[in-house]
Amino acid sequence: MEPENKPTEKSRQESQAAKPYLKYSGLAFQMIGIMVLAALGGRKLDAHFGNATPWWTLGLLLVAIAASMYLVIVSLTKKD
Repeated sequence: MEPENKPTEKSRQESQAAKPYLKYSGLAFQMIGIMVLAALGGRKLDAHFGNATPWWTLGLLLVAIAASMYLVIVSLTKKD
């Protein structure tokens, strides 16, 4: 007979404790990714249009901040 691979109570508690850390670190990486994409896209648009002032970069970063804050609020208020 083969032993059953039942999770023990301790391993179940450890996985439940690690779940919030994974969720919040994922949110942080998501926010960083949104900001980086907005900055890179803004720089390319500013270079394409030849802007002396980086209006596209500033605008896209403001939109990225609003979008990432919205995603954080939705994620934190969502019931699991």
